[in-house]
Amino acid sequence: MASVTGTLGLFSLVDLFQLLSAARRTGRLTVEHPVGRARIYFDRGKAVHAEFGELTGTDAVYTLFADERGAFEFRLGLPSPANTIEVGTENLVLEAMRRLDEVDRGRAPRQEGAYGGLTVSRDAVPAVPDAVPGEQREFALNAEELALMSQVDGQRTITRIAINLGRDPDELRVVCERLVRTGVLKLQHRRARTARLVTRLANRRLPPGTVGVDAGILSAWEKALGASVVEVACRRSGGGVTLFPVKALEGIGPYLELTRDALVRADLRVNETLLVRPVTDPT
Repeated sequence: MASVTGTLGLFSLVDLFQLLSAARRTGRLTVEHPVGRARIYFDRGKAVHAEFGELTGTDAVYTLFADERGAFEFRLGLPSPANTIEVGTENLVLEAMRRLDEVDRGRAPRQEGAYGGLTVSRDAVPAVPDAVPGEQREFALNAEELALMSQVDGQRTITRIAINLGRDPDELRVVCERLVRTGVLKLQHRRARTARLVTRLANRRLPPGTVGVDAGILSAWEKALGASVVEVACRRSGGGVTLFPVKALEGIGPYLELTRDALVRADLRVNETLLVRPVTDPT
């Protein structure tokens, strides 16, 4: 890695910083940005100094992350002329991404899978990565990140965690994307397909508050998840999510059966199409 060149957009700053950190490289990363040249110096994988226009230190890094453009080159072995960055590289990147997410708050929800090519959906199951022997990583997490981490068990989906925390699934998905991109979390690959079901009045008796789903659909979900499905999360076109206990019903096909009382309590209508996802963890 005497010299590495490329273009931002094809290769992100997050990827670059993580690569240089993991490889413990010393040298200078130069970005030829349209508004001026940026330089970031690394010492054994740690970003120690940055310059971008009149900005230096963390401000220079955060400003560059906010507008990733231009060609880059990393030159191995070039020493830093100063030391203006005290925070570790992992937390530097994490804070840069927090600031980007804060700017995006209030805008239209980010499309699933639109975060640097990373696919993170409401059905994704976050998990804590296995520790790498000899690797020491310390992340300074904020309150909402710690709240998410407190619910991560490798089984709960983002939607389930959001319901537990009383949060909007799309907002929590953004937090999860940030933590996955920075290596705090990983995503489990095993995932059941969300079904598009149409509501209708139950023509058989159901326990209070329980919905009926076709037994074949439930069986396919449980085979994919390797666990019993005890609830379903139902998402309306407007984005609201409601959780119901579920009962297997034979031969009802692409319908979600509810009692009249359950329809009223959930403010649903007959013949309303919902995105229905299985939930295996009742807590």
